[in-house]
Amino acid sequence: MVALQVPGVRRTVSRILISVFLVGLLAGLGGFYFLLQERALRQAASEARILLTSALAIRGYTAKNIFPKLSRLPLDEFHEETVPSFGAQTVFRMVASDYGAYTYREPALNPTSRADLATPFEVELIQRFRADAALHELSGVRPTETDRLFYLARPIRVTQEGCLTCHSTPDRAPPAMLAKYGGSNGFGWQMNEVVGAQVLTVPVTEGLKGSLELVGMLGLGLAVIFGVAYVALVLALDTMVIRPLGALSRAAEAASQSHDTRLRLPRAGAGEIRSLAEAIERLRTSLGKALGQLGRGERPAPQRDEEGA
Repeated sequence: MVALQVPGVRRTVSRILISVFLVGLLAGLGGFYFLLQERALRQAASEARILLTSALAIRGYTAKNIFPKLSRLPLDEFHEETVPSFGAQTVFRMVASDYGAYTYREPALNPTSRADLATPFEVELIQRFRADAALHELSGVRPTETDRLFYLARPIRVTQEGCLTCHSTPDRAPPAMLAKYGGSNGFGWQMNEVVGAQVLTVPVTEGLKGSLELVGMLGLGLAVIFGVAYVALVLALDTMVIRPLGALSRAAEAASQSHDTRLRLPRAGAGEIRSLAEAIERLRTSLGKALGQLGRGERPAPQRDEEGA
Protein backbone atom coordinates (compact mmCIF):
# COMPACT_ATOMS: atom_id res chain seq x y z
CA MET A 1 0.00 0.00 0.00
CA VAL A 2 1.33 3.45 -0.89
CA ALA A 3 1.01 6.08 1.86
CA LEU A 4 -1.30 8.99 1.09
CA GLN A 5 0.57 12.16 0.10
CA VAL A 6 -1.24 14.50 2.52
CA PRO A 7 1.11 17.48 1.98
CA GLY A 8 -0.42 17.68 -1.50
CA VAL A 9 -3.82 18.31 0.10
CA ARG A 10 -2.45 21.31 1.97
CA ARG A 11 -0.87 22.76 -1.16
CA THR A 12 -4.03 22.23 -3.21
CA VAL A 13 -6.27 23.86 -0.62
CA SER A 14 -3.83 26.76 -0.21
CA ARG A 15 -3.73 27.38 -3.94
CA ILE A 16 -7.51 27.32 -4.18
CA LEU A 17 -7.92 29.73 -1.26
CA ILE A 18 -5.30 32.16 -2.58
CA SER A 19 -6.73 32.05 -6.10
CA VAL A 20 -10.26 32.70 -4.87
CA PHE A 21 -9.03 35.56 -2.68
CA LEU A 22 -7.04 37.23 -5.45
CA VAL A 23 -9.90 37.01 -7.95
CA GLY A 24 -12.41 38.27 -5.39
CA LEU A 25 -10.07 41.04 -4.22
CA LEU A 26 -9.38 42.34 -7.71
CA ALA A 27 -13.05 42.21 -8.71
CA GLY A 28 -14.23 43.78 -5.46
CA LEU A 29 -11.64 46.56 -5.40
CA GLY A 30 -12.19 47.30 -9.08
CA GLY A 31 -15.94 47.62 -8.61
CA PHE A 32 -15.52 49.68 -5.43
CA TYR A 33 -13.06 52.02 -7.14
CA PHE A 34 -15.44 52.50 -10.06
CA LEU A 35 -18.31 53.35 -7.69
CA LEU A 36 -16.17 55.84 -5.77
CA GLN A 37 -15.03 57.49 -9.00
CA GLU A 38 -18.63 57.81 -10.15
CA ARG A 39 -19.61 59.26 -6.79
CA ALA A 40 -16.80 61.83 -6.91
CA LEU A 41 -17.84 62.90 -10.42
CA ARG A 42 -21.50 63.15 -9.38
CA GLN A 43 -20.52 65.38 -6.47
CA ALA A 44 -18.41 67.54 -8.78
CA ALA A 45 -21.29 67.81 -11.26
CA SER A 46 -23.69 68.83 -8.49
CA GLU A 47 -21.25 71.44 -7.22
CA ALA A 48 -20.67 72.76 -10.74
CA ARG A 49 -24.39 73.14 -11.39
CA ILE A 50 -24.85 75.08 -8.15
CA LEU A 51 -22.00 77.43 -9.07
CA LEU A 52 -23.28 77.83 -12.62
CA THR A 53 -26.70 78.70 -11.23
CA SER A 54 -24.96 81.36 -9.12
CA ALA A 55 -23.31 82.77 -12.24
CA LEU A 56 -26.65 82.89 -14.03
CA ALA A 57 -28.16 84.67 -11.02
CA ILE A 58 -25.43 87.31 -11.18
CA ARG A 59 -26.06 87.76 -14.89
CA GLY A 60 -29.78 88.12 -14.27
CA TYR A 61 -29.25 90.63 -11.48
CA THR A 62 -26.96 92.71 -13.69
CA ALA A 63 -29.42 92.73 -16.58
CA LYS A 64 -32.40 93.54 -14.36
CA ASN A 65 -30.95 95.99 -11.84
CA ILE A 66 -27.55 97.29 -12.91
CA PHE A 67 -28.00 97.87 -16.63
CA PRO A 68 -31.14 100.07 -16.36
CA LYS A 69 -29.44 102.40 -13.90
CA LEU A 70 -26.04 102.66 -15.57
CA SER A 71 -27.57 103.05 -19.01
CA ARG A 72 -28.85 106.47 -17.93
CA LEU A 73 -25.30 107.73 -17.45
CA PRO A 74 -23.64 109.85 -20.16
CA LEU A 75 -22.77 107.83 -23.27
CA ASP A 76 -19.27 109.26 -23.58
CA GLU A 77 -17.93 106.39 -21.47
CA PHE A 78 -18.54 102.66 -21.78
CA HIS A 79 -19.41 100.99 -18.48
CA GLU A 80 -18.44 97.30 -18.45
CA GLU A 81 -20.60 96.79 -15.39
CA THR A 82 -23.68 96.97 -17.62
CA VAL A 83 -22.64 93.77 -19.41
CA PRO A 84 -24.15 90.71 -17.64
CA SER A 85 -21.18 88.47 -18.40
CA PHE A 86 -18.74 91.01 -16.94
CA GLY A 87 -20.29 90.86 -13.47
CA ALA A 88 -20.46 87.07 -13.39
CA GLN A 89 -16.89 86.58 -14.58
CA THR A 90 -15.56 89.28 -12.25
CA VAL A 91 -17.15 87.64 -9.20
CA PHE A 92 -15.71 84.24 -10.12
CA ARG A 93 -12.27 85.73 -10.71
CA MET A 94 -12.42 86.91 -7.11
CA VAL A 95 -13.35 83.38 -6.06
CA ALA A 96 -10.49 81.96 -8.15
CA SER A 97 -8.02 84.19 -6.28
CA ASP A 98 -8.54 81.89 -3.27
CA TYR A 99 -9.64 78.73 -5.07
CA GLY A 100 -7.71 78.73 -8.31
CA ALA A 101 -9.22 75.60 -9.81
CA TYR A 102 -12.75 77.03 -9.62
CA THR A 103 -13.16 79.05 -12.78
CA TYR A 104 -16.00 80.53 -14.78
CA ARG A 105 -15.59 81.85 -18.28
CA GLU A 106 -17.82 82.94 -21.11
CA PRO A 107 -15.50 82.41 -24.08
CA ALA A 108 -16.63 83.28 -27.59
CA LEU A 109 -15.36 82.63 -31.08
CA ASN A 110 -15.47 86.35 -31.86
CA PRO A 111 -15.58 88.26 -28.55
CA THR A 112 -15.46 92.00 -28.04
CA SER A 113 -12.71 91.64 -25.43
CA ARG A 114 -9.73 89.51 -26.39
CA ALA A 115 -9.70 88.23 -22.80
CA ASP A 116 -12.84 86.27 -23.70
CA LEU A 117 -11.33 84.61 -26.78
CA ALA A 118 -11.96 80.86 -26.66
CA THR A 119 -9.07 78.50 -26.11
CA PRO A 120 -8.71 75.47 -28.42
CA PHE A 121 -10.55 73.31 -25.88
CA GLU A 122 -13.34 75.88 -25.55
CA VAL A 123 -13.55 76.25 -29.34
CA GLU A 124 -14.22 72.51 -29.56
CA LEU A 125 -17.07 72.81 -27.06
CA ILE A 126 -18.60 75.78 -28.88
CA GLN A 127 -18.38 74.04 -32.24
CA ARG A 128 -20.21 71.04 -30.81
CA PHE A 129 -23.01 73.31 -29.61
CA ARG A 130 -23.16 75.01 -33.00
CA ALA A 131 -23.33 71.65 -34.79
CA ASP A 132 -26.19 70.30 -32.67
CA ALA A 133 -29.01 72.70 -31.76
CA ALA A 134 -30.52 70.10 -29.42
CA LEU A 135 -27.34 69.91 -27.34
CA HIS A 136 -27.81 71.98 -24.19
CA GLU A 137 -24.98 70.82 -21.93
CA LEU A 138 -21.57 69.18 -22.04
CA SER A 139 -19.56 67.84 -19.12
CA GLY A 140 -16.54 65.70 -18.44
CA VAL A 141 -13.09 65.54 -16.84
CA ARG A 142 -10.24 67.47 -18.37
CA PRO A 143 -6.61 66.96 -17.28
CA THR A 144 -4.32 69.97 -16.93
CA GLU A 145 -0.66 70.33 -16.01
CA THR A 146 -1.41 70.60 -12.29
CA ASP A 147 -4.93 69.30 -11.77
CA ARG A 148 -7.85 67.32 -13.10
CA LEU A 149 -10.91 69.48 -13.67
CA PHE A 150 -14.56 68.63 -14.07
CA TYR A 151 -16.06 71.00 -16.61
CA LEU A 152 -19.67 71.95 -17.23
CA ALA A 153 -20.49 73.90 -20.39
CA ARG A 154 -23.68 75.40 -21.78
CA PRO A 155 -24.15 77.33 -25.03
CA ILE A 156 -24.48 81.11 -25.26
CA ARG A 157 -27.09 81.80 -27.89
CA VAL A 158 -28.20 85.22 -29.18
CA THR A 159 -31.87 85.33 -28.20
CA GLN A 160 -32.50 89.06 -27.70
CA GLU A 161 -32.42 91.82 -30.28
CA GLY A 162 -30.76 94.10 -27.76
CA CYS A 163 -27.57 92.02 -28.03
CA LEU A 164 -27.26 92.96 -31.71
CA THR A 165 -27.02 96.65 -30.80
CA CYS A 166 -23.45 96.07 -29.70
CA HIS A 167 -22.60 93.00 -31.77
CA SER A 168 -24.18 93.28 -35.23
CA THR A 169 -22.21 96.03 -37.02
CA PRO A 170 -19.79 98.69 -35.73
CA ASP A 171 -22.03 101.54 -36.88
CA ARG A 172 -24.77 100.40 -34.45
CA ALA A 173 -22.44 99.97 -31.50
CA PRO A 174 -22.07 102.69 -28.83
CA PRO A 175 -19.17 105.05 -29.67
CA ALA A 176 -17.77 104.60 -26.17
CA MET A 177 -17.53 100.84 -26.73
CA LEU A 178 -15.77 101.36 -30.05
CA ALA A 179 -13.34 103.74 -28.39
CA LYS A 180 -12.51 101.13 -25.73
CA TYR A 181 -12.42 97.93 -27.80
CA GLY A 182 -12.17 99.02 -31.42
CA GLY A 183 -14.41 98.07 -34.30
CA SER A 184 -12.84 94.80 -35.46
CA ASN A 185 -13.91 92.34 -32.74
CA GLY A 186 -17.26 91.15 -31.47
CA PHE A 187 -19.38 91.97 -34.52
CA GLY A 188 -21.30 89.94 -37.07
CA TRP A 189 -23.43 88.08 -34.56
CA GLN A 190 -26.85 86.88 -35.69
CA MET A 191 -30.09 85.98 -33.96
CA ASN A 192 -30.27 82.42 -32.56
CA GLU A 193 -26.58 81.89 -33.30
CA VAL A 194 -24.38 80.09 -30.76
CA VAL A 195 -21.54 82.57 -30.31
CA GLY A 196 -19.89 81.18 -27.20
CA ALA A 197 -20.30 79.03 -24.12
CA GLN A 198 -20.52 79.26 -20.38
CA VAL A 199 -17.74 77.06 -19.06
CA LEU A 200 -17.35 76.33 -15.35
CA THR A 201 -14.63 74.10 -13.90
CA VAL A 202 -14.43 72.35 -10.54
CA PRO A 203 -11.34 70.47 -9.27
CA VAL A 204 -11.75 66.72 -8.84
CA THR A 205 -8.15 65.65 -8.23
CA GLU A 206 -8.59 65.41 -4.46
CA GLY A 207 -11.86 63.53 -4.79
CA LEU A 208 -10.40 61.00 -7.21
CA LYS A 209 -7.25 60.70 -5.10
CA GLY A 210 -9.41 60.11 -2.03
CA SER A 211 -11.18 57.31 -3.88
CA LEU A 212 -7.85 55.63 -4.58
CA GLU A 213 -6.82 55.97 -0.94
CA LEU A 214 -10.09 54.40 0.23
CA VAL A 215 -9.60 51.52 -2.18
CA GLY A 216 -6.07 51.02 -0.86
CA MET A 217 -7.30 51.00 2.75
CA LEU A 218 -10.06 48.55 1.84
CA GLY A 219 -7.59 46.29 0.05
CA LEU A 220 -5.26 46.33 3.05
CA GLY A 221 -8.13 45.53 5.41
CA LEU A 222 -9.34 42.67 3.23
CA ALA A 223 -5.79 41.31 2.97
CA VAL A 224 -5.46 41.31 6.77
CA ILE A 225 -8.85 39.61 7.17
CA PHE A 226 -7.94 37.01 4.55
CA GLY A 227 -4.56 36.42 6.18
CA VAL A 228 -6.18 35.71 9.54
CA ALA A 229 -8.87 33.54 7.94
CA TYR A 230 -6.27 31.70 5.84
CA VAL A 231 -4.11 30.89 8.87
CA ALA A 232 -7.17 29.76 10.85
CA LEU A 233 -8.41 27.55 8.01
CA VAL A 234 -5.00 26.02 7.38
CA LEU A 235 -4.51 25.29 11.09
CA ALA A 236 -7.98 23.77 11.33
CA LEU A 237 -7.39 21.73 8.18
CA ASP A 238 -4.02 20.59 9.48
CA THR A 239 -5.39 19.67 12.91
CA MET A 240 -8.66 18.04 11.90
CA VAL A 241 -7.86 16.52 8.52
CA ILE A 242 -4.25 16.46 7.33
CA ARG A 243 -2.51 15.21 10.48
CA PRO A 244 -5.17 12.58 11.32
CA LEU A 245 -5.27 11.51 7.69
CA GLY A 246 -1.49 11.21 7.62
CA ALA A 247 -1.50 9.18 10.83
CA LEU A 248 -4.27 6.98 9.46
CA SER A 249 -2.33 6.49 6.22
CA ARG A 250 0.82 5.47 8.05
CA ALA A 251 -1.08 3.17 10.40
CA ALA A 252 -2.92 1.55 7.50
CA GLU A 253 0.41 1.04 5.72
CA ALA A 254 1.88 -0.60 8.84
CA ALA A 255 -1.22 -2.76 9.36
CA SER A 256 -1.12 -3.97 5.76
CA GLN A 257 2.38 -5.30 6.32
CA SER A 258 1.67 -6.95 9.69
CA HIS A 259 -0.19 -10.11 10.66
CA ASP A 260 -0.98 -8.78 14.12
CA THR A 261 -4.75 -8.39 14.22
CA ARG A 262 -4.51 -6.42 17.44
CA LEU A 263 -3.19 -3.33 15.66
CA ARG A 264 -5.73 -0.54 15.82
CA LEU A 265 -5.97 2.46 13.50
CA PRO A 266 -5.98 5.97 15.05
CA ARG A 267 -9.40 7.61 15.34
CA ALA A 268 -8.38 11.23 15.92
CA GLY A 269 -9.58 14.12 13.75
CA ALA A 270 -12.88 15.01 12.18
CA GLY A 271 -15.85 12.67 12.30
CA GLU A 272 -15.33 11.66 8.69
CA ILE A 273 -11.74 10.58 9.48
CA ARG A 274 -12.95 8.47 12.41
CA SER A 275 -15.62 6.89 10.21
CA LEU A 276 -12.98 6.13 7.60
CA ALA A 277 -10.74 4.49 10.23
CA GLU A 278 -13.62 2.36 11.47
CA ALA A 279 -14.54 1.33 7.91
CA ILE A 280 -10.94 0.33 7.18
CA GLU A 281 -10.84 -1.68 10.41
CA ARG A 282 -14.03 -3.52 9.49
CA LEU A 283 -12.67 -4.18 6.02
CA ARG A 284 -9.39 -5.43 7.50
CA THR A 285 -11.22 -7.68 9.95
CA SER A 286 -13.47 -9.09 7.23
CA LEU A 287 -10.50 -9.63 4.94
CA GLY A 288 -8.60 -11.39 7.75
CA LYS A 289 -11.52 -13.73 8.42
CA ALA A 290 -11.93 -14.49 4.74
CA LEU A 291 -8.24 -15.28 4.32
CA GLY A 292 -8.35 -17.48 7.45
CA GLN A 293 -11.28 -19.48 6.11
CA LEU A 294 -9.57 -19.89 2.73
CA GLY A 295 -6.47 -21.11 4.50
CA ARG A 296 -8.52 -23.79 6.25
CA GLY A 297 -10.26 -24.78 3.03
CA GLU A 298 -13.60 -23.35 4.14
CA ARG A 299 -15.96 -21.37 1.99
CA PRO A 300 -16.21 -17.75 3.19
CA ALA A 301 -19.65 -16.81 4.50
CA PRO A 302 -21.26 -13.90 2.62
CA GLN A 303 -21.05 -10.57 4.50
CA ARG A 304 -24.37 -9.04 5.41
CA ASP A 305 -24.96 -5.32 5.18
CA GLU A 306 -25.03 -4.05 8.77
CA GLU A 307 -27.56 -1.35 7.94
CA GLY A 308 -29.89 -3.85 6.25
CA ALA A 309 -29.63 -6.39 9.10
